[in-house]
Amino acid sequence: MSARQNLKWIAPALAAFLVTAPVAYADDKIGEAEEAKSGEGEPLFEASLIGTYQAASDGRVKDEAGLRPEVIFTLPVPAVGGNLVIHVEGSTTPRTDGVTTYLPDANGNIGPATNSRGHGRLQFSEVYYEFEVASVGISAGLIDTSAFIDASAFAGDEHSQFMNATLVHNATIEFPDYTLGVAMTTEGEDLIPGVTLVAGSSSGLGDNPTHNYNDLFDVRSSGKGVFAAAELGWGLEALGDDGAVRVGAWTNTADHAYLDGTPGEPENKGVYGVLEGTALGTGWSLRGGVADESVSAADWFVGAALQRQLSEKFLAGIGATQTGANDKLGAGFSDSTQAEVYVKYDVLPYLNLTPSLQWIRNPGFDDTEAAVDQDNYVLGLRVGVAY
Repeated sequence: MSARQNLKWIAPALAAFLVTAPVAYADDKIGEAEEAKSGEGEPLFEASLIGTYQAASDGRVKDEAGLRPEVIFTLPVPAVGGNLVIHVEGSTTPRTDGVTTYLPDANGNIGPATNSRGHGRLQFSEVYYEFEVASVGISAGLIDTSAFIDASAFAGDEHSQFMNATLVHNATIEFPDYTLGVAMTTEGEDLIPGVTLVAGSSSGLGDNPTHNYNDLFDVRSSGKGVFAAAELGWGLEALGDDGAVRVGAWTNTADHAYLDGTPGEPENKGVYGVLEGTALGTGWSLRGGVADESVSAADWFVGAALQRQLSEKFLAGIGATQTGANDKLGAGFSDSTQAEVYVKYDVLPYLNLTPSLQWIRNPGFDDTEAAVDQDNYVLGLRVGVAY
C-alpha cells in the first residue's frame, strides 16, 4: 500500500484524535473509572497514537516506520450494571522488505490491524461487555486473550515499555488474535490465589485468511478449535512493590501438524510462569514456559527484565529472552536470543519519546543467514501520545 493510500484513513483518524483527545485528558479519569465499574458515571474515552521508526544492521532489511492509533470507549450500562468496552485500532501497512518482515518480534506496534492483503486498516479490535457477579469479574465478546494472562508490571506493554514482542508475552503461548471469548477473574487474598480463566475461539480476527468478521464468527469451520487457559496468581509482599507469582496452563485445540511428519491433527498446549517484584528501587520480572514438543516450533522460553525510574521524567528498562527451537525442526534452526534496552522520556504529561536498541539472534529460529544476518542490531525510536 502506498503512502497516499495509508493517508486515506490516517489523516481523518489523526484529525479526530487531535481534536477530541485533549478534552478527555482534562477530565478526572480516576473518579470516572471508579463510578464506571458499577455501570454508573459518565462514559470514558481513552486515545493514544504510537509512532515508531526502526533501522536494522543488516543492509537487506529496510528501515521501517509505522503508526498505530487507538481509541477505547467505556460505556456504562446503568440498567444492568457493567460496561460496554469498544476498542478501535488502526495500523499502517507493514513494509514487505522492512524490519518486521525479517525480524517479526522487533516491534509489537506494527501490523496489529491489517486486511487479508497485509494492508493497514482501521478496525474494531475489541467489543465486549464487562460486569461483576459475586466478586467474579467477567468480560465476554470480542476480546484480547493476552490481556488477561501472562501479565507483568515491568514487561507487558509495547506502548510504554519494551517494543520486542518476546519481552511483552511468553513466546511459547499460542495466543489467538482478537477473538470471540470470555474471561473470568477473581482477586486473591493471603494464601488464596486469584484465579483467571479464559476461553475462546482459537482463530481470531487476524488468524483467518480473510481477516474479516464473517470468518471470525464462523467458529465451527474445519480446522478451528478452542483456546483456553487457567492461571493462579499470588501477591507476595516479601518481593516488594508489585511482588507476585503467577502460574498457568493453556491449550489450543485447532488442528496442528506433527513436526516429525506423523499423521494426525494434534492440539498444542503448554505451561508457564511469571515471578516479579521490586528491589533497590528497581522492578524485575522473570518468565518461563514450555509448549508441546510434538507440534510447537518454540519448545521452551525464558526471559528476564529490569525496569527503573531514573527520575521524574526518565524510565529505563533492559531485558533479554531465549526461545528454544524444537529439535524436530532439523538443520538450519537454532535457539533465538533477543535483548532490548530502552529509555523513555516524558516530554509532557501526554507525550513521551523512547529510543531503544535491540539485539536479535536467529530470528524465527533461522541460523542460515540466507534471508537475514544471524545477529541483528535494531535501533528504534517510539513516540507516544496518550490522553
